[in-house]
Amino acid sequence: MRPVMIVSGRHPFEVTLLLAAIVCGAGLLLADARPRSVTVAMPTAVQATWEVGLIIAGVAGLVGITWRGQLSTGLGVELGAIVLFGTFSAMYSLAVLAITGLTGLTAGTFVGAVAVASYWRCYQIVRDLRQLAGVGTTCTVVEVPLLIKEDSS
Repeated sequence: MRPVMIVSGRHPFEVTLLLAAIVCGAGLLLADARPRSVTVAMPTAVQATWEVGLIIAGVAGLVGITWRGQLSTGLGVELGAIVLFGTFSAMYSLAVLAITGLTGLTAGTFVGAVAVASYWRCYQIVRDLRQLAGVGTTCTVVEVPLLIKEDSS
């Protein structure tokens, strides 16, 4: 049987982006200031969802990455958070590109790349979860008696 390799852990880029999502979401809520591309492209309810969603995705992602319990649970939490994070990144990228056009190409492309990287991470997590599930169904538990040599003194 081949060894199972899990691509989980504390990837520095992922951790940094999740922390940035929390800071950005909290900053948007506390300052009540939004980029023009967001105010023009998104209805108010969607803007609020985007702001709160950044915070939720960031916190949940960090919880999933640092999860000390069952590996599959941590990966599942991380997966849900990264799906949200990728979606909210794509929303902002599209808003920037739709409102600013070519002048926002750099910002829109960079944020869009974050969304693509998020979805790539989702693919990795799903692959890892499938490997874990396969190991759980193909392995059997065997009891092995422990031989202890008695002290003859």
